Amino acid sequence: MALDIAAEATARPHFDYDGQWPDTPVFKGYAAPVRIEGDVYDLEVVGTIPPELDGAYIRNSADHAFPPRFAGDLFLNGDGMLHKVRIKDGRADLSTRYVQTEKLRLERAARKALFGAYRNAFTDDPSVAGKDRSTANTSVIFHAGKLLATKEAAKPMLIDPATLATLGTYDYDGKLQSESFTAHAKIDPATGEMVSYGYFTKGVADRIIELYYIDASGALTRTESFEAPYPSMVHDFLLSPNYAIFTICPMTCDWDRVQAGEAFFHWDDRLPTMVGVVPRAPGGTGNVRWFKAPKPVMETHTFNAWEDGAKLNLEHFITQTGWLSQFPDINDPTAKEQPPFAQRWTIDLEANEDDAIVQTRMFDHIGEMPMIDLRFMTQRTRHFWFGTSNTALGPMLPFGAKGPPFTCIGHFDAETGALDFFYAGPDSSPEEPIFVPRSPDAAEGDGWLMTVVGRRAENRTDFVILDARNLSAGPIATIKFPCRVHEGFHGIWIPGAALG
Repeated sequence: MALDIAAEATARPHFDYDGQWPDTPVFKGYAAPVRIEGDVYDLEVVGTIPPELDGAYIRNSADHAFPPRFAGDLFLNGDGMLHKVRIKDGRADLSTRYVQTEKLRLERAARKALFGAYRNAFTDDPSVAGKDRSTANTSVIFHAGKLLATKEAAKPMLIDPATLATLGTYDYDGKLQSESFTAHAKIDPATGEMVSYGYFTKGVADRIIELYYIDASGALTRTESFEAPYPSMVHDFLLSPNYAIFTICPMTCDWDRVQAGEAFFHWDDRLPTMVGVVPRAPGGTGNVRWFKAPKPVMETHTFNAWEDGAKLNLEHFITQTGWLSQFPDINDPTAKEQPPFAQRWTIDLEANEDDAIVQTRMFDHIGEMPMIDLRFMTQRTRHFWFGTSNTALGPMLPFGAKGPPFTCIGHFDAETGALDFFYAGPDSSPEEPIFVPRSPDAAEGDGWLMTVVGRRAENRTDFVILDARNLSAGPIATIKFPCRVHEGFHGIWIPGAALG
């Protein structure tokens, strides 16, 4: 089904744009748009940056460049803004740049928002019908020497890692035909192959998921597709040595509701949660096996997958509801979002039952934004880091634009069962942690953990470096930004040798 905006013009809902920032949590307080592009050199440092650190932390965020066309616009619908902290010789510099999408260029020329609701072209100004509405705002990927800014509803954008300049849309020499490409591609450390995927690949809601295999040189070598049980959000996935694994959750999309101007996704727990296990070998999508979870739940983000003989182990954060802070429950509009907990799901691939999933809680503490030592992805790992809150250390923060902010970063040692926490301080909120090994051959978990910390009372931001296996010791170094940068989603570390 092609997306014909002109033919559906009568389906456009009324919009309430008045050129002012809405008085909603998405657009005020610490969540308010920042919109500043610039450079700050020689940032103030409290403590000492480890001299071995040479590289760049780069993360993506959704920072609305213009007041939205709809007062109820989502945090998720902001324009992609990259934040980069370049560290070398014990010093740190900050750079911020918008991803120069077609959407941003057209709106800057018009000096107002032209594109409407999240992933809903039917709500756009007619002048931009058929234009690329990607915000490129969710994550960044560095593979085969190329830095990509990604959003799951669009093709990647190629970025110069040295300058953050946008070099254009990237389609792997024309081999990527899809209109979508996940923000959570996985790089197999054993082979250097990157496995990615797209859903709603034609721009409309359907059941097709495409898998993309990109070799260590950066060439897209094959595309395969399979059908999911129903059209849904497929935000993340898992990779083991022999399988790509998809948890299909009842965060569903109905195209009639999209055309009518309703939310793009709805939580519908009348549908089951299903796990699709796809062999990575060529032709593997022809042999997908589906397993039914005991009850409808949502996978938020993933840690890791690994194999133990015929047992496939999936480690991820699971919530009993959808992302109700962003999308409604179709059956219960009053439902409240429940916090995620880390679970290991073990599937016996030799079992004949389609519901042979054993679920085990990994630790008794809420969390999100998971991180492992990525050098060991697809193997069983010991160390797990995550964003969280711990009321034993400090009070919860008020509910924000994307849910309750973290107050802590947690570390779980699967060998000892110990939990350790970095508490960011009063009115402070750390974001997704990033692990950086002390050296290429360091033991698993031996290195540093980095996180952006929002100093909410000061309306300012810090960048904190921690000992990854001793979080409660506090920061090794706190790099102080002189201003606030926008809350972000996902980031990476690029070694200095790869920056050119």
